[in-house]
Amino acid sequence: MNIFSKIKKQITENISSDAFTKMKRLWFNYVLPQWKLLVISIVFMFIFGGLNAWSVSLLKPVFDEVFIDKNKAVLAALAIKILVLFAAKGIAQYIQAVTMTRLGANFTRKLQGDLYDKLVVQDLEFFHKNNSGNLLVYFMGDLNAIRDAIINSVTTLVRDTFSVIFLIGLMFWRSFDMAIVMFFLFPIGFYPIVYFGKKIKKIFRSQQNSFGNLYAILAQSFQGIKIVKSYNMEEIESKKVRGSADAIANIEVKMAKNNNILSPLMEFLGGVAAAATLSYGGYRIMHGSLTTGDFVVFLVAIVAAYQPMKSLANLNSRVQMGIVATERIFSIMDKEPQIVDKSDAKEFKATYGIIKIDRVKFSYVPNVEVLHGINLEVKEGEKIAIVGAAGSGKSTLINLILRFYDVQEGSIKIDGEDVRYITIKSLRDNIAFVSQDVVLFNDTIKKNILMGKPNATDEEAIEASKNAAAHGFIINQEQGYDTVVGERGCNLSGGQKQMISIARAMLKNAPILLLDEATSSLDSKSERMVQEGLERLMKGRTSIVIAHRLSTIISSDRIYVFESGNIVESGTHKELLALNGYYANLHKIQFMQD
Repeated sequence: MNIFSKIKKQITENISSDAFTKMKRLWFNYVLPQWKLLVISIVFMFIFGGLNAWSVSLLKPVFDEVFIDKNKAVLAALAIKILVLFAAKGIAQYIQAVTMTRLGANFTRKLQGDLYDKLVVQDLEFFHKNNSGNLLVYFMGDLNAIRDAIINSVTTLVRDTFSVIFLIGLMFWRSFDMAIVMFFLFPIGFYPIVYFGKKIKKIFRSQQNSFGNLYAILAQSFQGIKIVKSYNMEEIESKKVRGSADAIANIEVKMAKNNNILSPLMEFLGGVAAAATLSYGGYRIMHGSLTTGDFVVFLVAIVAAYQPMKSLANLNSRVQMGIVATERIFSIMDKEPQIVDKSDAKEFKATYGIIKIDRVKFSYVPNVEVLHGINLEVKEGEKIAIVGAAGSGKSTLINLILRFYDVQEGSIKIDGEDVRYITIKSLRDNIAFVSQDVVLFNDTIKKNILMGKPNATDEEAIEASKNAAAHGFIINQEQGYDTVVGERGCNLSGGQKQMISIARAMLKNAPILLLDEATSSLDSKSERMVQEGLERLMKGRTSIVIAHRLSTIISSDRIYVFESGNIVESGTHKELLALNGYYANLHKIQFMQD
């Protein structure tokens, strides 16, 4: 097998048909739409390559006519030519670089937007299986690798290839027989380029996974910093971070070894070419068959071609990293969510807010049912409560109503419409959700409240805050409604965060309200304040309340008791106490604790 066959085989093994298809998508969807910028950049790369070779060719008259023949007129003309030439080279290089950077920024921005659009519509199950650290690597590491691969591959492949072609042409023009010798040395350098590129591809994939692991550890550690400190876990977390960082460092060393081994190889080949040129060229000069100027032009052309050839040699490693990153990105972008609008899904506006749950069964894991044929109905404006031990299926029911998951048997209907045949957006527009785990974004209080109704006026936001008993503490903040709450609302107390979430739900003004243990983590004083806001929020709305503290649901129209995915009791507070069963026992325990 000759060297060219080996190179072809290595390239074929390096790029699978699937990877090639994804690279084509990247080019056709994100790069080629900016063809005008691409064409402008390529044109100026071509100009730069030509000017580069021309500047080397000027050495012949410098040596033959100026240094040897002492021609002053040629010296003056050459000085002007060189000045104009290098100015033109600088302009061409500047325009090419700026144009390619703009192209790269444009397609990266579009790819980031498309990636986020694809991620944000994924099911909850997807986010449970993929930690935030790995998802961040897609946006940071992978997108940067793709951009680097595209920009460098186009720039290096086009500009440096043009430069090498022009310089090789110049070599053939000045000395055909010496150029033939050099020409047969070039293919030798491509075999190690492809070989080490294959290894770099594997290492880069491992590196991206390691970065995802590190980001996940950091995110968990920072978000749970109170637990870390309260349990004196600093040293344990530090060991995790250091272990992950060590793994990344080891991978980077492997990457450096494979990346940088090409440089000494190219140095050696450059030395071979220079030595061969010097020996053979010197021999021809001594025998009068080659002028000094031609020899210098040839020798400098080899030196000038060395850097672009070195860049071409290093290009493969960047391309391989870009291929891996492209495969990773499109593996996410090709993933379709399971919870989507059906083809005949219709827009929906709740008129009464009647919820009917009929024989609903559901499993997160096959053959392990969480809900076993649940039946319940909430009439217009009713407030029903759900109580039960952890893992009894309470929150799962809320998730099914919101269509975070779909029922596997039975149905959930609102005003007679199956939620699976309603558009997801219109379904959730009709529901306000308040959870125990309050999510506030690192933005102002006002903007967090406005998430309930983005086009609301300041007056509406303030009115909602008053109804949620939040206005008082908000105006006492240093910046009032413009106070930044910090990451996950870290600058506010638990009660204050919950009141903001209630204000957000107030502002949404949806006919259906779902509360998932909204006050269970609060102290008694904060709970009373939040409960007042919740009572105002539930007034006139169909409400389902999951509660841990029974004191908050005594006034409910009906209470359902869940146990192991079944409804074991139902009735009013008084009726359930009279049964002297699960609920009564739970009430007795809590009363004794209080």
